[in-house]
Amino acid sequence: MAAAKHYLILAFVLLASGCGGGDDPADSQFARGITADTIRVGTHTDLSGLLATWGVPSVNGMRMRFDEAAAAGGIHGRTIDFVVEDSQYQMPLAVKATNKLLNVDEIFAMLGAMGTPHNNAVFDRMFEQNVPSLFPLTAAVSMYEPLHPMKYSYFVSYRDQARAGIAYMVERHGYRNVCLQTLATDYGAEVAMGFERVVEEHGLNVVYVGRHRGSETDFVGTVTSIKNSECELLFLGPFIKDTILLYTAARDAGWDGAVVANMVPYLPEVAKAADGDMNGLYAVASFYVPNFEEVGADSWVGRWYATYKERFGEEPAAQSVLGYVMADLLVKALEGAGPDPTVEKMLAAMEKISDYEDPFGGPSLSFSPTKHIASDYLNLYQVVDEQWVTVAEAIPY
Repeated sequence: MAAAKHYLILAFVLLASGCGGGDDPADSQFARGITADTIRVGTHTDLSGLLATWGVPSVNGMRMRFDEAAAAGGIHGRTIDFVVEDSQYQMPLAVKATNKLLNVDEIFAMLGAMGTPHNNAVFDRMFEQNVPSLFPLTAAVSMYEPLHPMKYSYFVSYRDQARAGIAYMVERHGYRNVCLQTLATDYGAEVAMGFERVVEEHGLNVVYVGRHRGSETDFVGTVTSIKNSECELLFLGPFIKDTILLYTAARDAGWDGAVVANMVPYLPEVAKAADGDMNGLYAVASFYVPNFEEVGADSWVGRWYATYKERFGEEPAAQSVLGYVMADLLVKALEGAGPDPTVEKMLAAMEKISDYEDPFGGPSLSFSPTKHIASDYLNLYQVVDEQWVTVAEAIPY
Protein backbone atom coordinates (compact mmCIF):
# COMPACT_ATOMS: atom_id res chain seq x y z
CA MET A 1 0.00 0.00 0.00
CA ALA A 2 2.79 2.37 0.95
CA ALA A 3 4.63 1.51 -2.28
CA ALA A 4 1.52 2.14 -4.34
CA LYS A 5 1.08 5.50 -2.66
CA HIS A 6 4.74 6.32 -3.36
CA TYR A 7 4.36 5.61 -7.09
CA LEU A 8 1.16 7.65 -7.29
CA ILE A 9 2.93 10.62 -5.74
CA LEU A 10 5.91 10.16 -8.07
CA ALA A 11 3.62 10.00 -11.12
CA PHE A 12 1.87 13.19 -10.01
CA VAL A 13 5.17 15.02 -9.53
CA LEU A 14 6.43 13.96 -12.97
CA LEU A 15 3.18 15.06 -14.59
CA ALA A 16 3.17 18.42 -12.79
CA SER A 17 6.81 19.08 -13.61
CA GLY A 18 6.18 18.67 -17.32
CA CYS A 19 7.71 15.27 -17.95
CA GLY A 20 6.23 14.28 -21.28
CA GLY A 21 3.93 17.32 -21.25
CA GLY A 22 3.91 20.80 -19.71
CA ASP A 23 1.41 23.61 -19.99
CA ASP A 24 0.93 22.99 -23.69
CA PRO A 25 1.80 19.40 -24.58
CA ALA A 26 0.67 19.90 -28.17
CA ASP A 27 3.46 22.42 -28.72
CA SER A 28 6.36 20.31 -27.38
CA GLN A 29 7.18 19.22 -30.92
CA PHE A 30 8.05 22.81 -31.92
CA ALA A 31 11.12 24.95 -31.33
CA ARG A 32 11.21 27.48 -28.50
CA GLY A 33 8.77 30.33 -29.13
CA ILE A 34 6.90 28.40 -31.80
CA THR A 35 3.38 26.96 -31.53
CA ALA A 36 1.13 25.48 -34.17
CA ASP A 37 -0.31 28.95 -34.79
CA THR A 38 2.25 31.55 -33.67
CA ILE A 39 5.88 32.64 -33.65
CA ARG A 40 6.76 34.73 -30.60
CA VAL A 41 9.14 37.62 -31.30
CA GLY A 42 10.21 40.15 -28.68
CA THR A 43 11.84 43.53 -28.29
CA HIS A 44 12.84 45.97 -25.58
CA THR A 45 12.78 49.61 -26.59
CA ASP A 46 11.96 53.10 -25.36
CA LEU A 47 8.22 53.73 -25.35
CA SER A 48 8.06 56.45 -22.71
CA GLY A 49 11.54 57.89 -22.16
CA LEU A 50 13.86 60.36 -23.87
CA LEU A 51 14.16 58.24 -27.03
CA ALA A 52 10.51 57.27 -27.34
CA THR A 53 10.54 59.25 -30.59
CA TRP A 54 12.70 56.39 -31.90
CA GLY A 55 11.13 53.48 -30.06
CA VAL A 56 7.43 54.06 -30.68
CA PRO A 57 7.53 54.55 -34.46
CA SER A 58 9.94 51.65 -34.97
CA VAL A 59 7.54 49.35 -33.11
CA ASN A 60 4.65 50.73 -35.16
CA GLY A 61 6.49 49.87 -38.36
CA MET A 62 7.20 46.33 -37.17
CA ARG A 63 3.59 45.77 -36.10
CA MET A 64 2.37 46.98 -39.47
CA ARG A 65 4.47 44.42 -41.34
CA PHE A 66 3.54 41.57 -39.00
CA ASP A 67 -0.15 42.40 -39.37
CA GLU A 68 0.22 42.39 -43.15
CA ALA A 69 1.74 38.92 -42.93
CA ALA A 70 -1.15 37.76 -40.76
CA ALA A 71 -3.73 39.20 -43.16
CA ALA A 72 -2.06 37.30 -46.00
CA GLY A 73 -2.53 33.98 -44.21
CA GLY A 74 0.49 34.06 -41.92
CA ILE A 75 3.97 32.62 -42.34
CA HIS A 76 3.31 29.00 -43.27
CA GLY A 77 0.04 29.48 -41.42
CA ARG A 78 1.55 31.12 -38.30
CA THR A 79 1.12 34.71 -37.14
CA ILE A 80 3.73 36.74 -35.23
CA ASP A 81 3.03 37.16 -31.52
CA PHE A 82 4.99 40.39 -30.97
CA VAL A 83 5.88 41.09 -27.31
CA VAL A 84 7.12 44.64 -26.66
CA GLU A 85 8.71 45.77 -23.39
CA ASP A 86 9.37 49.41 -22.43
CA SER A 87 12.98 49.97 -21.34
CA GLN A 88 12.66 53.78 -21.15
CA TYR A 89 16.22 53.64 -22.54
CA GLN A 90 17.47 52.64 -19.08
CA MET A 91 19.95 49.81 -18.71
CA PRO A 92 18.37 48.12 -15.64
CA LEU A 93 14.95 48.12 -17.28
CA ALA A 94 16.37 46.74 -20.53
CA VAL A 95 18.02 43.86 -18.63
CA LYS A 96 14.82 43.19 -16.67
CA ALA A 97 12.78 43.26 -19.88
CA THR A 98 15.17 40.84 -21.56
CA ASN A 99 14.94 38.41 -18.65
CA LYS A 100 11.14 38.47 -18.95
CA LEU A 101 11.22 37.99 -22.71
CA LEU A 102 13.63 35.07 -22.38
CA ASN A 103 12.30 33.28 -19.32
CA VAL A 104 8.60 34.10 -19.22
CA ASP A 105 7.63 34.80 -22.82
CA GLU A 106 10.25 32.38 -24.20
CA ILE A 107 10.68 34.34 -27.41
CA PHE A 108 12.02 32.82 -30.61
CA ALA A 109 14.03 35.92 -31.59
CA MET A 110 14.79 39.49 -30.46
CA LEU A 111 14.06 42.15 -33.09
CA GLY A 112 14.95 45.84 -33.13
CA ALA A 113 15.99 46.13 -29.47
CA MET A 114 17.20 49.64 -28.63
CA GLY A 115 20.53 50.85 -27.35
CA THR A 116 24.21 49.92 -27.57
CA PRO A 117 25.01 49.14 -23.91
CA HIS A 118 21.52 47.72 -23.44
CA ASN A 119 22.12 45.10 -26.14
CA ASN A 120 25.72 44.37 -25.22
CA ALA A 121 24.65 43.66 -21.64
CA VAL A 122 22.23 40.88 -22.59
CA PHE A 123 23.83 39.18 -25.59
CA ASP A 124 25.42 36.37 -23.57
CA ARG A 125 22.22 35.32 -21.83
CA MET A 126 20.28 35.52 -25.10
CA PHE A 127 22.73 33.36 -27.00
CA GLU A 128 22.91 30.83 -24.17
CA GLN A 129 19.18 30.30 -24.72
CA ASN A 130 19.54 30.18 -28.52
CA VAL A 131 17.77 33.51 -29.06
CA PRO A 132 19.31 35.59 -31.90
CA SER A 133 19.71 39.36 -31.96
CA LEU A 134 18.20 40.75 -35.16
CA PHE A 135 18.69 44.35 -36.24
CA PRO A 136 19.15 46.23 -32.94
CA LEU A 137 18.20 49.90 -33.04
CA THR A 138 21.80 51.09 -32.87
CA ALA A 139 24.66 51.31 -35.35
CA ALA A 140 27.36 50.24 -32.91
CA VAL A 141 29.96 47.99 -34.49
CA SER A 142 29.53 45.46 -31.66
CA MET A 143 26.10 44.62 -33.07
CA TYR A 144 27.81 42.60 -35.81
CA GLU A 145 31.52 42.40 -34.98
CA PRO A 146 33.05 40.02 -34.29
CA LEU A 147 31.08 37.78 -36.62
CA HIS A 148 28.64 35.65 -34.61
CA PRO A 149 25.98 33.23 -35.87
CA MET A 150 23.28 35.01 -33.85
CA LYS A 151 24.20 38.68 -34.40
CA TYR A 152 22.68 40.54 -37.36
CA SER A 153 22.77 44.32 -37.85
CA TYR A 154 20.76 46.53 -40.16
CA PHE A 155 23.03 49.58 -40.02
CA VAL A 156 26.54 50.29 -41.22
CA SER A 157 28.40 51.17 -38.02
CA TYR A 158 28.95 54.70 -36.75
CA ARG A 159 32.66 54.04 -37.28
CA ASP A 160 32.22 53.22 -40.96
CA GLN A 161 29.69 55.98 -41.55
CA ALA A 162 32.35 58.49 -40.51
CA ARG A 163 35.07 56.76 -42.50
CA ALA A 164 33.06 56.48 -45.73
CA GLY A 165 31.37 59.87 -45.50
CA ILE A 166 34.62 61.78 -45.00
CA ALA A 167 36.39 59.76 -47.69
CA TYR A 168 33.68 60.57 -50.22
CA MET A 169 33.80 64.32 -49.48
CA VAL A 170 37.60 64.40 -49.52
CA GLU A 171 37.81 62.55 -52.85
CA ARG A 172 35.16 64.74 -54.50
CA HIS A 173 36.10 68.14 -53.09
CA GLY A 174 39.78 67.88 -52.19
CA TYR A 175 39.48 68.85 -48.53
CA ARG A 176 42.67 68.42 -46.52
CA ASN A 177 41.99 70.11 -43.15
CA VAL A 178 39.37 68.14 -41.23
CA CYS A 179 37.88 68.37 -37.77
CA LEU A 180 35.58 66.37 -35.52
CA GLN A 181 32.97 67.26 -32.92
CA THR A 182 31.34 64.32 -31.19
CA LEU A 183 29.68 63.26 -27.96
CA ALA A 184 31.88 62.33 -25.02
CA THR A 185 30.44 58.81 -24.83
CA ASP A 186 31.20 55.30 -26.10
CA TYR A 187 29.15 56.21 -29.16
CA GLY A 188 31.32 59.27 -29.69
CA ALA A 189 34.45 57.17 -29.28
CA GLU A 190 33.29 54.88 -32.09
CA VAL A 191 32.71 57.88 -34.36
CA ALA A 192 36.20 59.09 -33.48
CA MET A 193 37.62 55.70 -34.42
CA GLY A 194 36.23 56.04 -37.96
CA PHE A 195 37.52 59.62 -38.15
CA GLU A 196 41.01 58.53 -37.14
CA ARG A 197 41.03 55.71 -39.70
CA VAL A 198 40.09 57.89 -42.65
CA VAL A 199 42.59 60.54 -41.58
CA GLU A 200 45.35 57.94 -41.66
CA GLU A 201 44.15 56.36 -44.93
CA HIS A 202 44.00 59.70 -46.78
CA GLY A 203 46.83 61.55 -45.04
CA LEU A 204 44.53 64.34 -43.81
CA ASN A 205 45.38 67.16 -41.44
CA VAL A 206 43.45 67.06 -38.15
CA VAL A 207 43.07 70.69 -37.09
CA TYR A 208 40.51 70.31 -34.31
CA VAL A 209 38.81 67.59 -32.24
CA GLY A 210 36.11 68.42 -29.72
CA ARG A 211 33.83 66.43 -27.45
CA HIS A 212 30.70 67.56 -25.68
CA ARG A 213 28.07 66.27 -23.28
CA GLY A 214 24.58 65.51 -24.52
CA SER A 215 23.14 68.17 -22.24
CA GLU A 216 25.27 71.02 -23.63
CA THR A 217 23.49 73.87 -25.40
CA ASP A 218 26.15 76.57 -25.80
CA PHE A 219 28.51 75.90 -28.71
CA VAL A 220 29.83 79.42 -29.34
CA GLY A 221 33.29 78.55 -27.98
CA THR A 222 33.35 75.30 -29.96
CA VAL A 223 32.47 77.06 -33.21
CA THR A 224 35.08 79.75 -32.57
CA SER A 225 37.74 77.06 -32.17
CA ILE A 226 36.61 75.32 -35.37
CA LYS A 227 36.58 78.57 -37.31
CA ASN A 228 40.07 79.55 -36.07
CA SER A 229 41.46 76.11 -36.89
CA GLU A 230 41.02 76.62 -40.66
CA CYS A 231 38.94 73.47 -40.80
CA GLU A 232 37.43 72.76 -44.21
CA LEU A 233 35.29 69.74 -43.33
CA LEU A 234 33.63 69.11 -39.97
CA PHE A 235 32.25 65.66 -39.15
CA LEU A 236 29.64 65.38 -36.41
CA GLY A 237 28.89 62.47 -34.10
CA PRO A 238 25.85 64.00 -32.40
CA PHE A 239 22.27 63.48 -31.31
CA ILE A 240 19.46 65.71 -32.61
CA LYS A 241 19.37 68.89 -30.57
CA ASP A 242 23.13 69.34 -30.55
CA THR A 243 23.23 68.92 -34.34
CA ILE A 244 20.83 71.81 -34.77
CA LEU A 245 22.62 73.99 -32.21
CA LEU A 246 26.10 73.29 -33.59
CA TYR A 247 25.16 73.79 -37.21
CA THR A 248 23.23 77.02 -36.71
CA ALA A 249 25.95 78.40 -34.41
CA ALA A 250 28.58 77.71 -37.08
CA ARG A 251 26.58 79.46 -39.79
CA ASP A 252 25.73 82.39 -37.50
CA ALA A 253 29.46 82.78 -36.85
CA GLY A 254 30.11 83.02 -40.59
CA TRP A 255 31.93 79.71 -40.91
CA ASP A 256 30.96 78.14 -44.23
CA GLY A 257 32.91 74.87 -44.21
CA ALA A 258 31.23 71.59 -45.08
CA VAL A 259 29.42 69.85 -42.19
CA VAL A 260 28.67 66.13 -42.45
CA ALA A 261 26.84 64.14 -39.78
CA ASN A 262 26.25 60.44 -39.39
CA MET A 263 22.78 58.85 -39.64
CA VAL A 264 21.44 60.12 -36.31
CA PRO A 265 20.26 63.57 -37.54
CA TYR A 266 18.97 62.18 -40.85
CA LEU A 267 15.38 62.95 -39.92
CA PRO A 268 12.74 65.15 -41.57
CA GLU A 269 12.36 67.23 -38.41
CA VAL A 270 16.04 68.18 -38.50
CA ALA A 271 15.77 69.35 -42.11
CA LYS A 272 12.82 71.57 -41.18
CA ALA A 273 14.34 72.95 -37.98
CA ALA A 274 15.58 76.49 -37.38
CA ASP A 275 13.40 78.11 -40.06
CA GLY A 276 15.52 76.97 -42.97
CA ASP A 277 18.90 77.49 -41.33
CA MET A 278 19.72 73.77 -41.61
CA ASN A 279 20.07 74.05 -45.38
CA GLY A 280 23.43 72.71 -46.51
CA LEU A 281 23.91 70.10 -43.78
CA TYR A 282 25.03 66.67 -45.05
CA ALA A 283 24.28 63.27 -43.49
CA VAL A 284 25.48 59.80 -44.38
CA ALA A 285 23.15 56.84 -43.73
CA SER A 286 22.42 53.28 -44.83
CA PHE A 287 18.69 53.86 -45.23
CA TYR A 288 16.35 56.23 -47.06
CA VAL A 289 13.22 58.09 -45.94
CA PRO A 290 10.97 59.18 -48.80
CA ASN A 291 9.17 62.50 -48.84
CA PHE A 292 5.72 61.06 -48.25
CA GLU A 293 3.98 64.26 -49.30
CA GLU A 294 5.40 63.99 -52.80
CA VAL A 295 4.95 60.28 -53.53
CA GLY A 296 2.06 59.21 -55.72
CA ALA A 297 -1.03 58.13 -53.80
CA ASP A 298 -1.36 55.03 -55.99
CA SER A 299 2.23 53.90 -55.51
CA TRP A 300 3.17 51.24 -52.95
CA VAL A 301 4.81 53.89 -50.77
CA GLY A 302 1.77 56.14 -51.09
CA ARG A 303 -0.60 53.38 -50.02
CA TRP A 304 1.71 52.40 -47.15
CA TYR A 305 1.78 56.04 -46.02
CA ALA A 306 -2.02 56.34 -46.03
CA THR A 307 -2.43 53.06 -44.15
CA TYR A 308 0.11 54.05 -41.52
CA LYS A 309 -1.55 57.40 -40.88
CA GLU A 310 -4.98 55.82 -40.64
CA ARG A 311 -3.82 53.14 -38.23
CA PHE A 312 -1.58 55.14 -35.90
CA GLY A 313 -3.07 58.62 -36.26
CA GLU A 314 0.23 60.30 -37.05
CA GLU A 315 2.83 60.78 -39.76
CA PRO A 316 5.33 57.96 -40.17
CA ALA A 317 8.84 58.75 -38.96
CA ALA A 318 12.17 57.52 -40.27
CA GLN A 319 12.07 54.86 -37.56
CA SER A 320 8.67 53.66 -38.85
CA VAL A 321 10.34 52.90 -42.16
CA LEU A 322 13.24 51.15 -40.45
CA GLY A 323 10.96 49.05 -38.27
CA TYR A 324 8.91 47.94 -41.25
CA VAL A 325 11.97 46.87 -43.27
CA MET A 326 13.52 45.05 -40.30
CA ALA A 327 10.27 43.12 -39.80
CA ASP A 328 10.06 42.38 -43.51
CA LEU A 329 13.55 40.85 -43.46
CA LEU A 330 12.51 38.62 -40.56
CA VAL A 331 9.33 37.59 -42.36
CA LYS A 332 11.35 36.63 -45.44
CA ALA A 333 13.79 34.59 -43.36
CA LEU A 334 10.94 32.81 -41.58
CA GLU A 335 9.30 32.04 -44.89
CA GLY A 336 12.60 30.58 -46.07
CA ALA A 337 12.85 28.48 -42.90
CA GLY A 338 9.87 26.40 -44.02
CA PRO A 339 6.81 25.07 -42.19
CA ASP A 340 8.85 23.64 -39.27
CA PRO A 341 11.04 26.61 -38.34
CA THR A 342 13.98 26.53 -35.97
CA VAL A 343 16.45 29.28 -35.16
CA GLU A 344 19.09 27.49 -37.22
CA LYS A 345 16.80 27.21 -40.26
CA MET A 346 15.75 30.84 -39.96
CA LEU A 347 19.34 32.11 -39.72
CA ALA A 348 20.38 29.93 -42.66
CA ALA A 349 17.56 31.49 -44.68
CA MET A 350 18.64 34.97 -43.55
CA GLU A 351 22.15 34.36 -44.87
CA LYS A 352 20.63 33.59 -48.28
CA ILE A 353 18.85 36.95 -48.60
CA SER A 354 20.62 38.72 -51.45
CA ASP A 355 20.01 41.97 -53.32
CA TYR A 356 16.95 42.78 -51.21
CA GLU A 357 15.44 45.95 -52.60
CA ASP A 358 14.25 48.30 -49.88
CA PRO A 359 10.60 49.06 -50.80
CA PHE A 360 11.10 52.67 -49.71
CA GLY A 361 14.08 53.20 -52.05
CA GLY A 362 17.04 52.77 -49.71
CA PRO A 363 20.31 50.96 -50.51
CA SER A 364 20.10 47.27 -51.36
CA LEU A 365 20.54 44.77 -48.53
CA SER A 366 22.11 41.33 -48.41
CA PHE A 367 23.65 38.77 -46.08
CA SER A 368 26.01 35.82 -46.35
CA PRO A 369 27.77 33.41 -43.98
CA THR A 370 30.52 36.02 -43.59
CA LYS A 371 28.36 39.17 -43.80
CA HIS A 372 25.81 39.78 -41.07
CA ILE A 373 25.30 43.47 -41.73
CA ALA A 374 22.35 44.21 -44.00
CA SER A 375 23.47 47.31 -45.85
CA ASP A 376 25.52 46.96 -49.00
CA TYR A 377 26.21 50.69 -49.34
CA LEU A 378 25.74 54.11 -47.80
CA ASN A 379 23.95 57.14 -49.23
CA LEU A 380 24.86 60.81 -48.79
CA TYR A 381 22.04 63.30 -48.23
CA GLN A 382 21.90 67.09 -47.93
CA VAL A 383 19.28 69.53 -46.68
CA VAL A 384 18.00 71.68 -49.57
CA ASP A 385 14.97 73.94 -49.06
CA GLU A 386 14.25 72.21 -45.74
CA GLN A 387 14.15 68.76 -47.37
CA TRP A 388 16.70 65.96 -47.43
CA VAL A 389 17.80 65.29 -51.01
CA THR A 390 20.07 62.49 -52.20
CA VAL A 391 23.52 63.70 -53.19
CA ALA A 392 25.19 60.33 -53.79
CA GLU A 393 24.17 56.69 -53.75
CA ALA A 394 26.05 53.43 -53.33
CA ILE A 395 28.99 54.85 -51.38
CA PRO A 396 31.20 51.91 -50.34
CA TYR A 397 32.27 51.50 -46.76
